[in-house]
Amino acid sequence: MYKATFIDQCGYLPESQKKVTFRAKKPVHFAVCKSDGTKVYEADAERHVKNASAGESNYIGDFSALTQEGVYFVLSESCGESDYFVIGQQAYQELFQKTMAFFYLQRCGQDLPESGAGKYAHPACHTEKASVYGETDKKVDVTGGWHDAGDYGKYIVPAAMSVAQLLYAWERNPELCKSYVSPLERSEEDKKVLPDYLEEIKYELDWMCKMQREDGALYHKVTCQSFCGFIMPQEEKDELILSPVSVTATADFAAVTAMAVRFYKEYDVAYASKLEEASRKAYAAMKKMELPGGFVNPEGITTGQYEDANDLDERYWAAAELYKTFGNTEYRDDFETLARKEIYHGYGWADMGTYGNLAYCTTTNPVNKALKKKIEKAMCKIGKERLSVTDKDGYGTSLKKTEYIWGCNMNVANNGLHLYDVYQVTGEQKYLDAAREQIHYLLGRNPMGLCYVTDCGTQSILRPHHRPSAFVGKAMPGMLSGGPCDWMADPLCKTFLTPKTPPAKMLIDMTGSYSTNEVTIYWNSALIALLASVM
Repeated sequence: MYKATFIDQCGYLPESQKKVTFRAKKPVHFAVCKSDGTKVYEADAERHVKNASAGESNYIGDFSALTQEGVYFVLSESCGESDYFVIGQQAYQELFQKTMAFFYLQRCGQDLPESGAGKYAHPACHTEKASVYGETDKKVDVTGGWHDAGDYGKYIVPAAMSVAQLLYAWERNPELCKSYVSPLERSEEDKKVLPDYLEEIKYELDWMCKMQREDGALYHKVTCQSFCGFIMPQEEKDELILSPVSVTATADFAAVTAMAVRFYKEYDVAYASKLEEASRKAYAAMKKMELPGGFVNPEGITTGQYEDANDLDERYWAAAELYKTFGNTEYRDDFETLARKEIYHGYGWADMGTYGNLAYCTTTNPVNKALKKKIEKAMCKIGKERLSVTDKDGYGTSLKKTEYIWGCNMNVANNGLHLYDVYQVTGEQKYLDAAREQIHYLLGRNPMGLCYVTDCGTQSILRPHHRPSAFVGKAMPGMLSGGPCDWMADPLCKTFLTPKTPPAKMLIDMTGSYSTNEVTIYWNSALIALLASVM
């Protein structure tokens, strides 16, 4: 059925901005109706946007004045009905629960019983020790952690990003995070010792600590030599291989373990001390490391590379995070030396400067006030640029026409975090509104008319590039799809799309479309961090 009316299929907070997009060539008169068909609000969508990213004409309606909680749909004579949606304080509670439970379902090295994992239950996988690349006789226990994506590899760089964003979520909205109920069966006493949310993150941190060499450096990843077929994780029996250490992995680990100390010391002092020792050791190792060109897959390894030739932003983040947590002037000096040369930005696994900026600007330890002000000004510039894009887009997304790339939905969420940063600095409501618009885009107010999170909304992604989902024949709940990608990078895109397909519509909801429809832990973490920030 042709769809011409687009809203957030999960819903809206009562007092938040609420917009609807119509695919139309002239203004649209519309009504918002209760689920029983009763009209409760009427208005005209008169704001027109010529949408180059989607190759269409849009009219935008606003029903922000409607604040009564309930279930609704939008109706117009020319564009038909929208999907149903909720207005309510709990509009995103189910979404949050599912997107967070995804991490449990991605656990490696542990039995996932049917009681918690349902159709995705499996015995412990990847339990054997891993061989160190180039050292034929050396094997290391690196069990645990989360499978990174649609494959079963585990990679330090995106893991650090995921953990950092999940910790930001806790910091900004602890009540939301405390409401998380893990599928893992735990006693009430255990939950009091460590809440389900932090227990899940600890499972990843524990694995990351196993990836640290005796000298403090971090192995970049542990995978098999190549990607396996669409099998369940316990069926992947090829040899596990630890790829060589990298600066980016070592710096990211130093940063995120220092960050984690602040969260876990309230619950487990001994564990926090263990993280502190690991963090300081990694930082010392990082300072001695010089690996020009960044990590490159060693010969014979063809799994995800997570390459990054510039490691300065990772060093920048590490220095800021260790200074915020531990207060040593060495770390402050290291950060300020880098920041005076360049202020780095980014919430992604390759560009991680914003994590450093946030650590430096929020520490209670002494800082250079002029430098802090300069950093905040630079952060505001990033947010202002994204606000301008959001305001001009027919669906309220922060992506330019050229930015529908592999994993762009992560960038949508991370752009929302940049917008939220400006709101934090300035207090201006328009930035909070724009940050929320990124959520609305991901949840259905987009040219595809899809909720990009599996098993959420009314029309969600059904066939993600994700091995357990493909094997079971049903999408695992709570996974954020990578979204449209104009690279034409996989065979399905080349079969079903053309170079003339508008960038915002270059998505194939089929398992084989790894460039548009894969999932990752760090795409989910970006969405969770944004949800927690703006709710």
